[in-house]
Amino acid sequence: MIEKNMKTLGLRQMHPMQVMALMDFIGDALSIAAMVDDQEIFNDMETSADELVRLFGGVGVTTTPADH
Repeated sequence: MIEKNMKTLGLRQMHPMQVMALMDFIGDALSIAAMVDDQEIFNDMETSADELVRLFGGVGVTTTPADH
């Protein structure tokens, strides 16, 4: 848990290339989790990605099933 008086860096303060790299990493991690074909693993990865984005001040992560 982040302390209230702790200074943190948010997505808006980051360089755009840093934000892009973070989002690419999250997308890659979710893609790999989807390839495992285990819904529990994917759900855990989605939750972790959502929490990471929120930690940096973003609105979070949601996924939708891809059409096959």
